[in-house]
Amino acid sequence: MNKKLIGICIVLFIQPAFITAQNLFEKIDFGVKSSLNFCTIGTNYEKYNGNGGFSLGMFGSYKYNSKNNITIEPLYTTTSFRERQIDAYYQYSLLDFNINHSFGFWEDNVIQFYTGIRPSMLLQFDSKKIISGNYIPFESPINTNKTTQLDLGINAGIAIKLSPVVSFELGYTYSISDQNNNSSIKGRPSTLEATIKLSAVDIKKYFDSRELVAKAKIKALKNGSLFVMLPTLSEKELSRLNETSKAKAQADLLLMNKNTILAFTNHFNFSKAYFFMDSSINKILTGSFNNVFVNADLQIDTTIQIASENFFIASFCNDLYAFNQQINFGLFVYDDKFNQLGKPYTAPSQMFGIFNDEDPLNYFRTRKIYTSKLSFAKMVKKLNNRLLRYAEGD
Repeated sequence: MNKKLIGICIVLFIQPAFITAQNLFEKIDFGVKSSLNFCTIGTNYEKYNGNGGFSLGMFGSYKYNSKNNITIEPLYTTTSFRERQIDAYYQYSLLDFNINHSFGFWEDNVIQFYTGIRPSMLLQFDSKKIISGNYIPFESPINTNKTTQLDLGINAGIAIKLSPVVSFELGYTYSISDQNNNSSIKGRPSTLEATIKLSAVDIKKYFDSRELVAKAKIKALKNGSLFVMLPTLSEKELSRLNETSKAKAQADLLLMNKNTILAFTNHFNFSKAYFFMDSSINKILTGSFNNVFVNADLQIDTTIQIASENFFIASFCNDLYAFNQQINFGLFVYDDKFNQLGKPYTAPSQMFGIFNDEDPLNYFRTRKIYTSKLSFAKMVKKLNNRLLRYAEGD
């Protein structure tokens, strides 16, 4: 048998196996689960009051058709109740292993119902009663529970998908081995349960979809324009300064704006870049692009004509950074409505650091290093390279 024939045979064998495995993984879901439960023993015996408990664990499910799936759930669970006459407190610590079948009647599966069984093993049983105002452990004469004893319950409930990654369940577990009564404590009582589930698979799908949307938007912006906003000093800010400080602040700002233009001109090739002063931001947001863009000397250039409305905005400025909810000076990026954009546009690596926002000119007096050509060029290169990676990625 020649090598070519062997290769064909291998491909014919591997390809169906790969497709089968891919289809199988598409039907599998898994994640974490957290529940609060309430013991219902008080509905049968007035001697007891039900108390709360919780469950923590994982789940894994297999969707064998569009409306049905099987789920297994290994869980650590606690539940408890009180004896009213002597004010005694009883708590179970258990290892659960739910096996549920979920089914729905609608294709979107926003609402499903489930039934199943809940085998469990008792890990620990605690009994306490109030002595001098505190719960103190004691050996209850009516307790016959033993560590490692097994229990079986029947589950039933409803599941509602709250979001692409979160679902809520409300259910009831009837305990078959519940033999509790007024004269003895034996077995595990039945419980009502409210559950939140987080799907790791759906979380990945959610972030993958956001990534695809971000890449598509970035690819569209590559054919548009970046409008770079240059800061100015307001009359209110200038009025706080004497003539010497005013001249220095204006000189520092001029240097910063020229370094900004130089950095974008030399190191930004993701899209075309145009420059405007922040006093013209309202014109930009309303689409009035005439007589707002400036040249390298910061003078209005009437020859600059922008035909496309596909643009985004960038600025070296002081803003509340959405990532850490703190005032930062850095290279911020905004959409065409002037809403701050997160990653991959505005990233922590584009922040110079926190400074005292109470003094609007503090930056120019104390952080002169940030007006250097090197610092500005470094930030622009980071933004440019990140956007190019997204635009050119698959």
